Amino acid sequence: MTFLRGPALALDCVASLAACSGSSGSDGPTGTGTPTPRAAVDESKACAYLTAADRRTLAGVALDEVVAADARSGGSQCRWSSDRGLIELTSVTSTAWARTLPAVVRQLGESSEAGTAQDRKDLARARKLLAGAGTFDATEACEAFGTLAEIDGSAKDSSVAVKYLPISTSEVGVSAQVCSDGVLTSIVYSEPGLVESPKYAKAVTVALRAAQARATA
Repeated sequence: MTFLRGPALALDCVASLAACSGSSGSDGPTGTGTPTPRAAVDESKACAYLTAADRRTLAGVALDEVVAADARSGGSQCRWSSDRGLIELTSVTSTAWARTLPAVVRQLGESSEAGTAQDRKDLARARKLLAGAGTFDATEACEAFGTLAEIDGSAKDSSVAVKYLPISTSEVGVSAQVCSDGVLTSIVYSEPGLVESPKYAKAVTVALRAAQARATA
């Protein structure tokens, strides 16, 4: 499905809490930005959700340098980056995520006339689902996440949504997201030259499940 941006946008907002800006920027694996000193981001709870062993398993190399994260209020984010790869972990309460969705509803309205009949049907379903998102409780928010993931192409009843997304003008990353026990967690991984492959989808899913277990403990 190439047209349906609405549900995908709602899910992408998890990857970075900075105004749904995603995880692109100078801190990527090929970026040239200067990392923020470790002390500037040590307070992020998300840094404790992936161990050094988890990160090495995902990246195939040690990835321990913590650099500037851009999460805003309502969630926690940690970003590890070097010229070998990037891992970005974001965790937010499902209700805080749901409160961002009314803006997505407005954007859905702007693109409701194009696409196929199925696209328009899916858009209508998503708009109806998100109409009361600002008042969702924790369970309702996670249920909405699951439905949006399904609309966006995830297998029905799949607990983890996996997709590929641009990290920069030349690099691609793989993202996995899950919502359970009132917590929505997203992980983005990229390395130079990454291409779509089942091995990356499996690796980020394993890392995500480990992080979610700690985030909901």
